[in-house]
Amino acid sequence: MELKLSNRYRTGLALGFVVVMTACGSAKPSALVIEVDNAVITTAPAGPAVLTPIALEEKTTTATVTSTSSLGLRVEAEHVGGYKRTLFANWYDADGDGCNTRQEVLIAESIIPAKISAKCKVTGKWFSVYDRVTTTDSSSFDIDHMVPLKEAWDSGAWNWNKDQRKKFANDLDKSFFLIAVTASSNRSKGERDPAEWMPTSARYRCEYARIWVKIKRAWDLSVDPTENTFLKSTLARC
Repeated sequence: MELKLSNRYRTGLALGFVVVMTACGSAKPSALVIEVDNAVITTAPAGPAVLTPIALEEKTTTATVTSTSSLGLRVEAEHVGGYKRTLFANWYDADGDGCNTRQEVLIAESIIPAKISAKCKVTGKWFSVYDRVTTTDSSSFDIDHMVPLKEAWDSGAWNWNKDQRKKFANDLDKSFFLIAVTASSNRSKGERDPAEWMPTSARYRCEYARIWVKIKRAWDLSVDPTENTFLKSTLARC
């Protein structure tokens, strides 16, 4: 039986990834055109990737940018050290409606109409795409930062100010930045990137990789070489 997910969740799944081959009109290999949402990246066989502009929002390391991925992401070694959970804000009520970020996600992602009682106590029904578990017990679900906070730190958030880190930790602008999943799957994932952890639900892995790229591009976060290779390989098979 297919579950009917909320509009917010379906929006998150609408992210597309299309590969088109175009003829160059010469003996040279064809250029590769990759479209991720509204941005188009054209990679010529002998040149660097060219990314059309998209809106994007004291590093102590010897790492330098080595290249630009065909996914439109900077490829560089991760920043080492300095991360603390307290550097990123906890859930808070951004719009003053009495519901914090966790509660807002639960309301939006309930697959039946959510009910809200005193102090924004939310009742509903939720589906975890990581491991295909359904529950009416919201306490058994975590709100996962699709790109974990430490991963964000290591990929560029070390250089953000306090307000930027607060926004990232509570980003409701896109439906897929924060997602309700089983606590067990979220804790299994921990701080790992896709090269180190993928959802147990095989049917969600392509979408997971696409969303990971989308978030890193939106926040101008880098990928490390292993992460970049894994993402390109995964998406090429999708």
